[in-house]
Amino acid sequence: MSETLTLSDAKSIIENQIEELARRNREPKWMMRIRYKALEEFMHAPLNDPIIDEQTLLHFIAKPEIEGLPEKIESLDDLPPEMKALLDRLGINEVEQKYIAGLAVQTDTGVIYNQFLQEWAKRGLIVLPTEEAVRKYPDVVKEHFLKLFNAGESKLTAYHTAVWNGGIFLYLKENLKVPFPLHLFFLIQESSLAQAPHIIIIAEKNSEVHLIEGCTAPILVRHSLHLDMTEAYLHENAKVRLTVLQNWPEYVHTRPMTRARIGKNAQFLNTTVSLGAGKSNIANPKYWASENGYVELNGIILGQKDWYIDLGGEMYLQGEGARGINASKAVIMDESTVITRGVIRAEAPRTKGHISCDALLMSDKARMETYPGLVSLVDDAELSHEAAIGKIREEELFYLMSRGLSEEKATQLIVKGFLEPMLKDIPIEFLVEIRKIIELAVSGGM
Repeated sequence: MSETLTLSDAKSIIENQIEELARRNREPKWMMRIRYKALEEFMHAPLNDPIIDEQTLLHFIAKPEIEGLPEKIESLDDLPPEMKALLDRLGINEVEQKYIAGLAVQTDTGVIYNQFLQEWAKRGLIVLPTEEAVRKYPDVVKEHFLKLFNAGESKLTAYHTAVWNGGIFLYLKENLKVPFPLHLFFLIQESSLAQAPHIIIIAEKNSEVHLIEGCTAPILVRHSLHLDMTEAYLHENAKVRLTVLQNWPEYVHTRPMTRARIGKNAQFLNTTVSLGAGKSNIANPKYWASENGYVELNGIILGQKDWYIDLGGEMYLQGEGARGINASKAVIMDESTVITRGVIRAEAPRTKGHISCDALLMSDKARMETYPGLVSLVDDAELSHEAAIGKIREEELFYLMSRGLSEEKATQLIVKGFLEPMLKDIPIEFLVEIRKIIELAVSGGM
């Protein structure tokens, strides 16, 4: 970066973005006030990021777009050759290739999906872009927006709050159970805006839903920094399963922010499949569980090239009988670094928590660190952790190769078997693609 930028430069740019968002979204004044207050917080908030320093962040704000990418993508032929080659190697059909590349070609599917949601809206399911929910349901959004975050806790949360755009508002009426997964994808077309979708999930008493967020291969992301924020509010006996699928291009820094409040007897199950972390991926989700509440955090991590991945997870077991599990499996290749952190804090009687971390090192230059943290403020909590870091055993390879498999195929089989237990709840249409990506990565084809 040749030019030096100042906070004043960034402030001016963010102010223009806030005004643009207000005009485009026809935002009420209360949301604009939230944005401008976050901008003031941004000016003095701390930045505790091991990869992105202040000057780098300012550069991302001033020049969010990646240079060298095509300005307009109207067909698969417009994709850079290396991206088109990757789609071909995945072995998927042309229709899906267009969808993955971010081309808005599935108009008919979109219309059908909208009609479907209109029917379910009559039963109490509301799924809207967040900016539309701000206008249609201002009281509900106002009650929940940024209630699990403090905009001033870091420059990244402040920046997200000031310029958030896109995202999903999901509301489930009491007793409503959606019997199939909802697939939500974020394709932000406005190139001049930051990529900062805001997701709000509200599950009323006795409701149930499975939400799949993201795409397994967003090939053409135009921004250097992705800052999504998810706030989930689960009321008594609600059950929410959130599956996040990530395969970011290697030039993108991702900073997902997820927090959830789990009510009495409620369950929140969060599975993240990180097949492509981008240049760096740092996250520390936080969960608060009430009486007999249950939270489960599962992470599947594929580290490649020189990627830096630091994934945490803090669980606060605040109600009697609350339980939490933080489990991760990592396959680490090349010169990548993977760090897993987990903290479970037992604050009430009869609480239980477990942290587990398993990792396969595929290279002598790959690095793995794990930091489990167990804190008990009561006498009868049950907290435990386990960790295992190792390489593929020679006898495993020898056995499979003696059965006629090549070393490459044997290695792929071992890696897929290692990860498979955590993929049990992924819909089959995603499993096929996930397995192909794993095969390509292990064989060096990514």
